[in-house]
Amino acid sequence: MKAKLLKAIKVLLVLTTMSCVFIVAWAVYRYSHSDPRFSVKQVSVAGLSRVSENDLMSRVKLRTDSNTNIFAVDMDEIRMRVEEIQWVRYATVSRVLPDQILIRVKERIPLGYARIHGHIYEFDAESAILEPDSTSDLNKPILDGLHENDIEKNLQKIAMYNKVLAELGPARMSEVIVDQNNEVSIVTKDDPVIVRLGVDEFKERWSHYLALKEKITSEYKDAVRVDLRFRNKVIVSMQNEAEEDDGKVIWDGKKKSL
Repeated sequence: MKAKLLKAIKVLLVLTTMSCVFIVAWAVYRYSHSDPRFSVKQVSVAGLSRVSENDLMSRVKLRTDSNTNIFAVDMDEIRMRVEEIQWVRYATVSRVLPDQILIRVKERIPLGYARIHGHIYEFDAESAILEPDSTSDLNKPILDGLHENDIEKNLQKIAMYNKVLAELGPARMSEVIVDQNNEVSIVTKDDPVIVRLGVDEFKERWSHYLALKEKITSEYKDAVRVDLRFRNKVIVSMQNEAEEDDGKVIWDGKKKSL
């Protein structure tokens, strides 16, 4: 009988404790969601450089004069709205009690310029295609060959772009063309001829081109493309020849002659 009484007392104590916890939690919830001190009075933004604060705030649509309770704000929805902005890589949203919402933004860092359908854009290391920003001064050649909605292929082409810049340096180049096979061609700032370098050995092939450049300039004035993709040949294509034409072999390594 005594054991049953002790058990009943324990159960009663547990139920009483749980009821008290529930009542306190409910009181805290009601207080925090109804007291005017927890109305949003300030929305602060940190990390902006290229993104306009007005643009960001217009997307967030969170007013500070409407008595919006800070705990009723949907933080994930705000974050998603901010991350819809093209130049925003990611954002975090947090509450600063009693009345402030803080939005921290990590902007995208442009890696270079890209030409897509005749228009110039910027792009970052994740292949995000970005509208040009007036503050950018990248001093890099334009990348031709990216597509607006093909992230995987764009990443491969950006990797080739970085590879050729690392081997040759960006100073003399005005354009890097990466085709669907990830083969690289370049155009320099002082010469409109397209120099095809393939997928590797860029430095060696470029040095080979420079050794023949004077001959090409003087003897093949209508040259528009120079193909160095083949180990033992240098091929020049003229202005009136289609790109798929064989062109003229001006150096043959096997024959050791020009």
